[in-house]
Amino acid sequence: MFFTCLHVAATTSTVSIDAAVAKSKERRLDEPSPLVRRFAAKIAEASGGLPILDVACGSGRNAFPLQRLGCTVICIDRDLSHLPNRPSISRDLSEPAAPELIPRQMDLLKDRWPFGESSVGGIINVHFFCPILLPAFERSLAPGGYLLLETVPGCGGNYIELPKAGTVRNTFEKSLDFEFYRERRVGPKGVDAVTVRMLARMGSERANRDSK
Repeated sequence: MFFTCLHVAATTSTVSIDAAVAKSKERRLDEPSPLVRRFAAKIAEASGGLPILDVACGSGRNAFPLQRLGCTVICIDRDLSHLPNRPSISRDLSEPAAPELIPRQMDLLKDRWPFGESSVGGIINVHFFCPILLPAFERSLAPGGYLLLETVPGCGGNYIELPKAGTVRNTFEKSLDFEFYRERRVGPKGVDAVTVRMLARMGSERANRDSK
């Protein structure tokens, strides 16, 4: 009887620990990226009242800090079911409005990029790296706006979808001014793959061209 009680108590304790660990992991998944938390105020301040794109938004965890700072954030993803309180898209994005999250359903790998040149005040792209989108980011970012990009981490087989060393920096070095940039080599020996975490701002060259 005493053994049975001990066994039940141990089992209950194990279940409680497992539940706590699962809840902790779920909470971390719902929290903004540390990189977004670090630079959210700077991105919001530089947006100039234009909307900010959250590319591959998931649950919207990285959009919420920017919304709380007064920004309208367009949340883009193929599946928007994880985004709470989804409003409809019904207004001209060039018109000022109260801060909100605007869903935009699209397949980022297949659909045509819908945002025009210098039309957005900032772009965040966390844990979804698609090289064909990089030129579109560059075109759509308004003068002074920030691009925050963070690839998936290099665990497991993730290195297969990661860029080669220097690729991302070389893509943007002529148009963006880097304020934070980190690469870390990952994958098996001999593989040229890196994780990237960066914050860069659209430079004055775009601003001068747009003013002509």
